[in-house]
Amino acid sequence: MKWKEILLKALDYIKKYRALWYLGILAAMTEGGAGANFSGLNNSASNSGGLSDSMQSSMDSVFNWISNNRLEVGIILFGFFLISLVILYISYSARAGLIYSINKAESGDKKPEFHQAFHAGQKYFWQFLGLTLLVSLMVFAVVFVLIGVIATFVILVASVSLWFLIIAIPVGLLLILGIVVLAIYLNWIMLLAYREIVIGNKKIVASISAARELIHHNFMNIVLAWLIQTAVGVVVGIVMAIVTLAVGGILFAIGVGLYFAGGISATLVYGAFAALIFVALTLVLAGIVNSYYSTYWTIVYRKLVESS
Repeated sequence: MKWKEILLKALDYIKKYRALWYLGILAAMTEGGAGANFSGLNNSASNSGGLSDSMQSSMDSVFNWISNNRLEVGIILFGFFLISLVILYISYSARAGLIYSINKAESGDKKPEFHQAFHAGQKYFWQFLGLTLLVSLMVFAVVFVLIGVIATFVILVASVSLWFLIIAIPVGLLLILGIVVLAIYLNWIMLLAYREIVIGNKKIVASISAARELIHHNFMNIVLAWLIQTAVGVVVGIVMAIVTLAVGGILFAIGVGLYFAGGISATLVYGAFAALIFVALTLVLAGIVNSYYSTYWTIVYRKLVESS
């Protein structure tokens, strides 16, 4: 495949059509994902006896309030669930809209338009959500097995002999490598399966099977496409870091000067305004980058399908 042509064509789409920016901003709402960090859970539980009396008292108060206000807590949790569902709906609709827009543009139909693309993407929400949940379950299953294997080796080392470390260390490294490879492979599956759903009009399971077939028949091209995106991502990440640091530094310097010139009140007002500017800039940059990556993979997908 002509990689330079694909990269430049994707860039040309982003430069021409602002609608892709708006879709990219909305799609980026869940692109990175977020999760709780439970790495310290066991440690905290094991050392609960060492908690100070004041902390223990605060925890008891929190638990008592929760137990006495279950209805309110349930309403709050349900509200968070609805908000999360709305965010997912907007993000996945925009993600599908990006794929729909570029596919239409590549087919010579019409230029990308925000309202039409977002409306077209809405009908793919449940399929995108189902695909994401299915792949997430696969990941959780693998992590569960990995935790079981690690726990087994820890028990063997602790109860039998330290010589088991000779086996445990290389096995652990191989498991970590396997998890990394699996994560990359599942990322490829999702990238292609999303496009199978929108462009190929396939159901969830059929889209995964079609994505696997594409990877099987075009493995080297997929690897090259991913490596190129990774290289572009490194360059883009450096540029974004420089831009955000430069803008953040300028805004901070202005804030310091304003503090000495106008006092704390003026600084607080400026700080709120500067934070809005910084967040807006970050969202725009994330939207542009996200829409570029989506456009790039849609073009790559079409090339792979044409060559298969």
